Amino acid sequence: MIERLSPASLEDEVLWRRIYPRLEQTHYWTSSWDPAFYVSLARAGFISTSLRHPDAGQVLLPEMQRSYAVLDWDDLHCSRKLRRLMASGRLEEEAVELCVAGGGDRVLERLVDYHGEDNWIQEPYPSLVRTLARGGSRDFAIHGIELWSRRSKHLVAGELGYSIGSTYTSLSGFCTRGERRWRHFGTLQQWLLARALQAAGYAFWNLGHVGLPYKHALGARALPRRVFLERWCAARDAAPRRPLRESDSLFRYTQDT
Repeated sequence: MIERLSPASLEDEVLWRRIYPRLEQTHYWTSSWDPAFYVSLARAGFISTSLRHPDAGQVLLPEMQRSYAVLDWDDLHCSRKLRRLMASGRLEEEAVELCVAGGGDRVLERLVDYHGEDNWIQEPYPSLVRTLARGGSRDFAIHGIELWSRRSKHLVAGELGYSIGSTYTSLSGFCTRGERRWRHFGTLQQWLLARALQAAGYAFWNLGHVGLPYKHALGARALPRRVFLERWCAARDAAPRRPLRESDSLFRYTQDT
């Protein structure tokens, strides 16, 4: 049975005594799309997607996972194929740039196009993202991450995520499929983002579900819920050296790159 959450469910005593220890319970739901409640869920360690309920309509689906895929910077792996791409001259040829664009329409539209219409980014989730992008809270920010070919003016890959304190969490990503020209650029976006987060002083990257092979190929490890939450709570309450900001250029290819 999927349990309904309310703001009272997120009090520290309730979380640590009733919700966090129940490993058999992973999914919850709420009909509230209040931005402050979404931020509170994220601070507590929930990753919220959405689902269409036959009676209640589109509801928020917060998940408290049994284990989390976490990337620590010392574990970041650069595959042989990615090294070849970076040594090939393609980054210079395409004038590659990785930038922060807020939670704007470009990222949302590309996510829907990439994952198809039957995906969890359905209204009112996009509207909530736009509201959060305009102003979340003191230590929470939603981010659209974009990898561009400035030469061809093409948005090659990217993702939607959020930062809380010195943590960064991925929600969903996209790349350009079906064209050999852009092979491995999705991995490049992830690798460049990891390096940018490390340089900015973020503690780690929360990649969510542990089951997808690309996360482990990047270097992520599976952390049990309690181990993750102990690290999470410490890092979310600490500030990075330089928080991600909208319009930040995280990487731009130059001759000195």
